[in-house]
Amino acid sequence: MVMRLVMIFVLMAALTGCLKKASDENVSMEPAATEEATAVAMEDVSQDPGAMRGKSVSVEPAVSQSAAVEKPSIHDVQRALKNAKLYEDKIDGVSGPKTRKAIEAFQSQNGLKVDAKVGPKTWQKLKEYLNKKAE
Repeated sequence: MVMRLVMIFVLMAALTGCLKKASDENVSMEPAATEEATAVAMEDVSQDPGAMRGKSVSVEPAVSQSAAVEKPSIHDVQRALKNAKLYEDKIDGVSGPKTRKAIEAFQSQNGLKVDAKVGPKTWQKLKEYLNKKAE
């Protein structure tokens, strides 16, 4: 039984450490919540030695709601770029050379990595223009 507790603790510690290293701008670990959950689980098991018998353990990292990956449509990207006065072609939902050029211009103007890809950082700034009307 003690061996199971040790294995669970080591597994949780390893997962927490690995996830912290692998986390990027889209995933936010909350160590306090993870440690608290581990402590509660360990306390429950220590009070009832048979509590873990025949049960599986699932460990999932705490993810903030804002970390959900939002993938915009090309239509929305074009509309936001048009409202930002960087895209003058028709909004057709097709990512062609004019759309890519407008994305690069937007990234350049906003201090972002210029790669013509609308990743989370680019979309975070670009979506501010989505519902604004071009002046």
